[in-house]
Amino acid sequence: MIRYILIALFIVTYTLLTKPSDKIKFNSNEMTELEYNFFTKIDNSETNDIEIYYDGFLIASGIVDYNEFNIYKEKLNEIRKKAKDELSQYKSQGAYEFGRILLNWLYDSGILKKYFETSTLFQDLIYKGEYNCLSSSILYALLYSEFGFKATGILTSNHAFCVSYTERGNIDVETTVRGGFNPGTKEIRNTGNSTIVTFVPKQNYNRRKEVDILTLIATLYPNSITLKHIEKDLLKQLTMAKKAYYLSPNTELYTDNLINAYNRVALDNIKKMQYKDAYKYLKKAYIFDPTSQLTRNNQIHYFNTVGTRYLQSKDFSSAIQIYKIGIKEIENADVLKKNLKVSYYNYAVTEYNSGRYNNALTISEEALLIFPNDKDFIRFKNSIPK
Repeated sequence: MIRYILIALFIVTYTLLTKPSDKIKFNSNEMTELEYNFFTKIDNSETNDIEIYYDGFLIASGIVDYNEFNIYKEKLNEIRKKAKDELSQYKSQGAYEFGRILLNWLYDSGILKKYFETSTLFQDLIYKGEYNCLSSSILYALLYSEFGFKATGILTSNHAFCVSYTERGNIDVETTVRGGFNPGTKEIRNTGNSTIVTFVPKQNYNRRKEVDILTLIATLYPNSITLKHIEKDLLKQLTMAKKAYYLSPNTELYTDNLINAYNRVALDNIKKMQYKDAYKYLKKAYIFDPTSQLTRNNQIHYFNTVGTRYLQSKDFSSAIQIYKIGIKEIENADVLKKNLKVSYYNYAVTEYNSGRYNNALTISEEALLIFPNDKDFIRFKNSIPK
């Protein structure tokens, strides 16, 4: 009688327009009642009211408690009232001239006092007058729109600004500087004793993308990760990615961010051997983009990691089951097929060496259904005593 020896385990490891609610569900601990009511309105497409945008500015800045929100909303309304009182007289001059006056007013009134790259939240703006490109662009676009004119945002790889739609065409608005309306145009001002010439160079930005105001607001979420000191809190980052997606579900950037966030949490769960949760997050990532190579690689990594643990403990039956599920879910996952073959062979050999020939025969026949004409299994099957 031939005595078979268990072959060495050869394990290849891989490193790693619908309603938002159709794909995204929030847990109760991921949002406050205020956020729930706000995102419900977004989900129901109740976005024609300018108040939704102002509310979003505050909420995406992390102001999510009703009492705190009411305090900040009152301060925001004070800015809006001041703007209406002092700028309404210029509305008749048209979109172009009003857009220039509005930007100047934000600086002259002391609302925008000092630029800080990290001052992205409304709280910085209202208490210290500190702003960055994103917070100043959101405020400018909201006020400009409230006066009946149209503005959108522009996102680049590392910058944000606005575009105002005027009778002279679409005009860029660099909100981080007082003279940033229509960059590249000289502005001459006579002050009585002197003439001041202002010139802000027009920049050539890579990957310039025009976005709506809600997408500008959504950008507050990823921009706040460092400010909120949650660089290592993957679940909180995932929650922020979900909220950004909710505000801008058709923006590729926030879909990609969400897929990446799901994958990071899944990998962390694999590392912690919390396989059930890892599988859940990978499935959610797959929903958003079934073609994502990142998700595919991590799915293979997941099935391989779990399968390897079963193999190492010689639980060949469980290893077979996990690899079969992986092959069914992931097309052309050759590494899983190789390890499935390893699992079947080791299982059959174990049964053979224990004298359970019928089991060894059944396992070999099952393996041949998946790997027909495989010489190793054919040779092994033929060696089993009848």
